[in-house]
Amino acid sequence: MRRRFFRFGFGMPHFGFFYFGPGFPRRQEYLEMLEEYKRELEAELREVEREIAELKAELGREA
Repeated sequence: MRRRFFRFGFGMPHFGFFYFGPGFPRRQEYLEMLEEYKRELEAELREVEREIAELKAELGREA
């Protein structure tokens, strides 16, 4: 993978995207960044769903 000299991301706490670099990235780079962000969000969603399932199972045992 090639080394990039800019930083791009969507993130907390700003609730939006941020980009630090010279100019705006090319369309292909922008697409790659969005796909990487999508993968990160999907991984985070799986983690949240796992935590919800664990808490529901824990509550079910207490009842």
